[in-house]
Amino acid sequence: MPKLALILIIILFTASTQADTYRWVNEDGVVTYSQTPPPEGHAEKVKTRNTTSSDSAESGEKLKQLQQKLADMDEDRALQKAEREEQAKDKAMREGNCQAARHNLEQLTALGNRLYKVGDDYLRLSEEERQARMQEAREQIKEYCK
Repeated sequence: MPKLALILIIILFTASTQADTYRWVNEDGVVTYSQTPPPEGHAEKVKTRNTTSSDSAESGEKLKQLQQKLADMDEDRALQKAEREEQAKDKAMREGNCQAARHNLEQLTALGNRLYKVGDDYLRLSEEERQARMQEAREQIKEYCK
């Protein structure tokens, strides 16, 4: 949408018609410029610079440059959006892993030498295995709970 608006503005600006400009001085000495001559009296036609008479190749090149700039800006915005989404996914994953590690440590600490459910199976851990898993859960907490 912004591209279309910019192109329309450029077209309207370059397609504006060249109107004559008149200059006259009234009886009080006030100088007036207008696109219409005075209703009575003499007016001098003033030459104005025609901005629409620029080289069409130059105008086309400027338009291409503007279009490229807009395309680059759109691409930058898309990349920034993708990066923000990736960061949000990463944050959600880290939070989930953090909660799981805290839960595992809590269970291993509180339950002692009871049966633990691992997947669909239940098993009883030796004290060494339990301590190793507790250490692993602490390391996961350090990694994910920042």
